[in-house]
Amino acid sequence: MDSPDPDGLRPEELPALPRPLLASPRCTGLGITIYDPGLDPYGTAGVLLTDLVADAFA
Repeated sequence: MDSPDPDGLRPEELPALPRPLLASPRCTGLGITIYDPGLDPYGTAGVLLTDLVADAFA
């Protein structure tokens, strides 16, 4: 959101990532480093981020 990479992950690729990563015994935490609501005027990225985090811990 803050500095998108044209070759980075696409939003539809994100849901498959958090749960297996958090299930690993090697995972010790989760950090969300950047979310700028000023760059998300319709709140779509915020909703996606919130849903991803909630689903990862469900």
